[in-house]
Amino acid sequence: MENIIIIKKIMMLFFLSMSIFFSSYAQEQPDTLKAQELNEVVVQAQMQRTSSVKSTYTPSGKQKNVAQNAVDLLRQMAIPQIRINPIDETVTDNTGGSVAIYINFLEATKEEMEGLRTADVRRVEYLEFPTDPRFRGAERVINIIVQEYAYGGYTKITANENFLVGLSSRVNIFSKFTYKKMTYDLYVGANNWNNHHIGNTTEDIYRLTDNDGKEYSVTRRETLESSYYKQNQYPITFRATYNSNKIQIRNLLAFTNLDIPTNKYSGKLEYLPNSAQGYSFDRKNPNRSNSVAYSGAYFFALSKGFSVDFSPSFNYSHSNDYTDYSASNQPTIYRHAKENAYYYRLNLYIRKSFGQKHSVMLGTNRGEIINHINYTGNDEYRDKFLNDFTAVMVGYDFHTQKIAVNFDAGWAWENNNINRQKNSFSYPITHLNVRYVPNQRNIFSIYFQYVTNSLGVSQKSSDILRENEFMYITGNPLLKNSNQTIGNVSYTWMPSNAFSISAYGRYFGIYDRQLLVYTPYMDGKALLRSYINNGDYLNGEFGIALNWKLLDGKLQLYANPCQSFYKSTGIFNEKYNPFRMTVQASYYLGSFYFQAYYDSPQKSMDSASPQIKEIRNFHSMTVGWANDNWNLRVMAANFFNKGWEGATNTTVSPYYSGLQTVIGTSSHTRINFTATYTIGYGKKVQRGNEVGEQSGAASAILK
Repeated sequence: MENIIIIKKIMMLFFLSMSIFFSSYAQEQPDTLKAQELNEVVVQAQMQRTSSVKSTYTPSGKQKNVAQNAVDLLRQMAIPQIRINPIDETVTDNTGGSVAIYINFLEATKEEMEGLRTADVRRVEYLEFPTDPRFRGAERVINIIVQEYAYGGYTKITANENFLVGLSSRVNIFSKFTYKKMTYDLYVGANNWNNHHIGNTTEDIYRLTDNDGKEYSVTRRETLESSYYKQNQYPITFRATYNSNKIQIRNLLAFTNLDIPTNKYSGKLEYLPNSAQGYSFDRKNPNRSNSVAYSGAYFFALSKGFSVDFSPSFNYSHSNDYTDYSASNQPTIYRHAKENAYYYRLNLYIRKSFGQKHSVMLGTNRGEIINHINYTGNDEYRDKFLNDFTAVMVGYDFHTQKIAVNFDAGWAWENNNINRQKNSFSYPITHLNVRYVPNQRNIFSIYFQYVTNSLGVSQKSSDILRENEFMYITGNPLLKNSNQTIGNVSYTWMPSNAFSISAYGRYFGIYDRQLLVYTPYMDGKALLRSYINNGDYLNGEFGIALNWKLLDGKLQLYANPCQSFYKSTGIFNEKYNPFRMTVQASYYLGSFYFQAYYDSPQKSMDSASPQIKEIRNFHSMTVGWANDNWNLRVMAANFFNKGWEGATNTTVSPYYSGLQTVIGTSSHTRINFTATYTIGYGKKVQRGNEVGEQSGAASAILK
């Protein structure tokens, strides 16, 4: 389409020039020619546009040159419909909804995106409820289209180091080889952390009962004075992909070793109003795990508009977790949890297209989560948890050039077996998304979802574990799932290549939700933290994201202010209305680039506990240099922040209230250096779709 527009403009210029020439010739004598100077005419390609199916963005050469990986490219592009967390680099829509990342219609992991050579990116597509079966029913998708090659390969090395926060080093190697329709990926990583600034300082108020049955309050204060954290992680992944026009087959096998040999904290312990002082505490929590993962993807485009997609996955983890807490005035609390965790899932989707406007889908999911845990030490338990689920759904999609409607509905069955205590649930699932696109520069979108909030196994554990001298923790085997609704509305306007804006609003509600509560235990001498179904959790927000390019794209400005509203009913009856602002400025000067970033404190009300969370602001200044193979970058972050406090969690309830100050490196002043180097080989090289580190099965260890 773009080529046709350019050709038409060139032809118009040609005929205009010829018309001017012959007009001038006719007005002059046959032996006289008159020169006429023409104004410069610039033909500019359309770099961003939208349709009822997707919004398409073409990154500039400057953006591709300076970006070090896929997420960094999205950050440089500042796409108005998405938000990128500066700390963990997760990609969501503006309201926090998950966004699946694909590279050439194949799902990517966070680590594999780090190996993408951004110079090969042709365009980036943002899709809501895509009808393409290769997206496997994902609600929101970023699909990065990368140039494909016939044969060849490349190896990319990435080194990332943080200074002023202790050792924080990541080195990753991606290697890819492609021959005809087969692609082989190998990923090896070494991630090492070693620092002395991690842990929590807490001040808790407990409402207890004395020996005479009278209630009293005691304040327990843990002040962190020393800590040491050391972690080593070594993942390795191999993947093979067969890709043709009608068939995609992918198999992945991964292994990860994670070892935290040192994880200890110590400091001062105080009780108020007790006058006795001089207590201390020491807490240790080393752990290690090994995990293996397999995932497959089998897609077949059949005749008469049919397609079949089957994706199996399996994860296994073996973990050893040690907890050792001692206080100078209390007996030691020691616990060793040994766990084997298994997880498998099977997804099957069948689609049928009817012409260009209609398609239907039939899908089913089946999976199991199995956890075997042995607790030894002060608390001894042998647990067997099983959670299996099955879901069926049907969907219908309709789209024209201006209107797209996506609807699906289904039913899910869930069975829990927790130490032979069985519970079964069944519930409906439905999604509706409507988009209206009057032209290539405007899009209106409305989204609604009704699902059931499924629970983690640890929330249903019947074990009772001691946390400190006043607190015990457990789950609730009788806990019920909660119904959940989401409603989103958005409008995106792209009047030119230099400007885009997206306004959005969201409603999110969980009804009869799972809530952490604190109740008297052991005749009131301690408290028991557990879960019950109580009250509703409601959240609304609205905001606007703007992207403005100046100086022929050399200067780019981005801003995203957002106002949120939280309300909790039931036992925890509270309202909270925080504001958040994100701004970014980028400037490109030849092979150099400069970037300033600010994200205001992230404030929220937790959905499952009477807690207000506040994460400290993040700000940074970045300068970098890049060419075809090298990309070097230095970032100075949080240089106006003092101390090691990264976040605070405030809890208020009838029997327990507390203020937890999280100590860490995420918000502390640091200097980050990142370098990437890519070695290509072969006449034509396929780059992108790099394989990444995989995770094991989810743990059910109670903490």
